[in-house]
Amino acid sequence: MRKQNLEPLRMNLQLFAKEPSDDNTAGDKAEDELNDIPDDDSESEEDSDADSPKLAEENATLKVQIAKMKKAMDKAASDTARYKKQLREKQTAEEIALQEKAEKEAEREEAYQKLLKENTVTKYEKNFLALGYSEELATRAANAQYDGDTEELFKIQQDFQSALLKQKEAEWAKSRPNPQAGNGEDDDMDAFLKGFGA
Repeated sequence: MRKQNLEPLRMNLQLFAKEPSDDNTAGDKAEDELNDIPDDDSESEEDSDADSPKLAEENATLKVQIAKMKKAMDKAASDTARYKKQLREKQTAEEIALQEKAEKEAEREEAYQKLLKENTVTKYEKNFLALGYSEELATRAANAQYDGDTEELFKIQQDFQSALLKQKEAEWAKSRPNPQAGNGEDDDMDAFLKGFGA
């Protein structure tokens, strides 16, 4: 691994320092830490000194390119704003009225689609409630059906089926008669014999 001069890096680290210091102790400390990293190659330090001007030159050209791109972006944004302003000025009153009408129509269509969805979901929800779904499951199922999400709809139906099965089992356990274990104390006759009419 070739050892590189990290002078531009030290300069970048100073940008993120919390408090700038006059004696460059933070930069020297960072440079000392970077110099403590062991180097696997045994190349001479003369090569790293030769790379230093090259890195500084690349850094300077990158900064120039960034400045040019920022200036171009600012110019494009101002041009866009200027063109919009010119377009508004050139539009006639009729064109402005047509544009406003189109915007209102788009808002009206959006509101219509929202109401249509709410109406359809409400109808679906009523159907699910009539089937015995809980209010939460009915709402989820109605939204899933409206969105066409069959996977979610099947999961909801599976939840409903398991809840319904548990409810039916609980009702059956409550309504079943107590089994008779044998003769009652007040019966003198055996129940088996009683069945023969004896």
